Amino acid sequence: MKPHSMEKSGLYLFSLFGFEVRLDWSWFFLAILVAWSLSVSYFPFNYPDLDTSTYWTMGIIGAIGLFLSIIFHELCHSLVGRHYGLPIAGIKLFIFGGVAEMREMPPSPKAEFMMAIAGPAFSIVIGILLYILFRAGTLANWPDEANGIIRYLGLINIIVGIFNLLPAFPLDGGRVLRSFLWWWKDDLRWATQVAARAGAGFGFGMILFGLLLVIQGAFISGLWMFLLGFFLQYLSKTSYQELLIRELFGNESIRKYVKTDPVAVNANITLQALVDDYFYKYYHKLYPVMEDEKLVGSISFNDIKQTQKEKWPSLRVREIMQTCPSENVIDADTKVIRVLQLMSAQNNGRLIVTKAGKLYGIITLKDLMSVIFIRMNLEIGEGERS
Repeated sequence: MKPHSMEKSGLYLFSLFGFEVRLDWSWFFLAILVAWSLSVSYFPFNYPDLDTSTYWTMGIIGAIGLFLSIIFHELCHSLVGRHYGLPIAGIKLFIFGGVAEMREMPPSPKAEFMMAIAGPAFSIVIGILLYILFRAGTLANWPDEANGIIRYLGLINIIVGIFNLLPAFPLDGGRVLRSFLWWWKDDLRWATQVAARAGAGFGFGMILFGLLLVIQGAFISGLWMFLLGFFLQYLSKTSYQELLIRELFGNESIRKYVKTDPVAVNANITLQALVDDYFYKYYHKLYPVMEDEKLVGSISFNDIKQTQKEKWPSLRVREIMQTCPSENVIDADTKVIRVLQLMSAQNNGRLIVTKAGKLYGIITLKDLMSVIFIRMNLEIGEGERS
């Protein structure tokens, strides 16, 4: 048996002021790219008399410094969010930076503004302080190796702070814009729609600028700008859609959307029987596991896939199943919004639902998306859906 607790996506690093810091695997690409560009381009251009190993050491330290800067940038968001009573799931770093993972919307325009401005304010202030330190180090003839890293971290923090202040939702500046619009008209949906359209516009502009850079020969910079623009466009649209979904469902639970009387498997059957009689018959990727009419766990397509085929005839389901509580099991009173968040974080479109500790049914992302599509088209005007 494999015991599981409710897990969050990404590699857990550490906890900071009670916030879990996690790393998405895509971040390693960013780390390698930053270290490489610093080592072969930035530092050799600014400090031409050092050796290759020194450049690489400086590049790696610079990448680590950027990594820590982003963490503290997001920590500022998280601490302010906590002050205003917002539940923060944690801090996550990924290929395009970092994010403080909010589970709910800010309660007021003031809370939105204060939380949004905290990160860029930290980045700009720490950047200025580091640049002052660099100037002091220059006057004191500090080694180029140390002074070069300090200068880079000062500049990159200022750049990160200013970039995040662009009024392009869901960047911090876009959230600042939304907070003003929300305060002005007292209409969160309208404010989000306007800010999201601004974000999509900025994203489109970045895509065009990226293509122009590629045409001019700056392939890496152009490609990076293109990807950032594409990602910003995507996030601006999905962030607005998320707000609409929150308004549609509010505090509604998943109870009425659950498929009751689901197909379940006995804990004592062999994996071969499971494959032949369930996976090849119903084609579900996840099944509840029962024993003596009690829910004891779950078994998924991935559990089978990770087990050697030669062992299927002898191994029992109970030997490889995930025991309850599991990341695949939720309560019937869980909010729809929370279920969507869990499915997204775990990349899991099928969850087992319990009621009073007993098997109640199955909820799937496909079913929820159908409900969302129907309700959004019937309850929200066409002009307000994008």
